[in-house]
Amino acid sequence: MIDDLHIQRVSRGDWEAFRTLHEELYDRLFYYTFKLTHNRMASEDIVQEAFMKFWENRETFTSLLAVKVYLFSTLKNKIMTYARDESNRKHILDSLESEDSFTEEHLMIIAEIRGQVQRATRELPDRTRQVIEMGMAGMTVEEIAARMGISQNTVKTLKKSGYQSLRDKLRHLKTFLFLLLA
Repeated sequence: MIDDLHIQRVSRGDWEAFRTLHEELYDRLFYYTFKLTHNRMASEDIVQEAFMKFWENRETFTSLLAVKVYLFSTLKNKIMTYARDESNRKHILDSLESEDSFTEEHLMIIAEIRGQVQRATRELPDRTRQVIEMGMAGMTVEEIAARMGISQNTVKTLKKSGYQSLRDKLRHLKTFLFLLLA
C-alpha cells in the first residue's frame, strides 16, 4: 500500500517505489483523463507526461496527498492544452456537455473510488478475485462456474464472501460517495 513513507522513498529516487506508485495510481488518472478527452491514446500520453513531470520534481514531495494533488493538477493543465488544439476542442466541449453534470471534482472522486476498489479487489484471494472480476464484467453465475470449472454454489459462496470483504475494506468510501452526490 502506498503511504507517505513510500512517497519519501520515491522522492529519494527509488525507481522501484516509483514503479509501484505508477501502478497504483495509473488507472484512476487514466480514467479521469479519458473522461475529459474521450481519446485513449491522448489520455495515455497525458498521464505518462504527468508521471514524467512528477519524477522530475519528485524531491519536493513527502506525502501521498501532495502527489495526488500535483498529478491531478498536472493532468488538468495538460488536458486544457490538449483542448486548445482546434481539432479536439469541439469534440471535448460536446462530450463535456453530455456528462450528466459531472464536474472535474466529481471525476476525481470517481477516479479515486475506482482506484481503491481495484486495489481492494486485487487483495482478495485468487479464486474469489476471479469470481468478483468476472461478475463485474457482467458474467452470470452459470458462466463463471463453467469457465472456472466449479459448481454454481461455489461461485455464489465466493461472490458473497468477496463482496462482504470488499464492503468491509471499502467502508471508508461512504464519505467519497457523499461528496459525489452533494
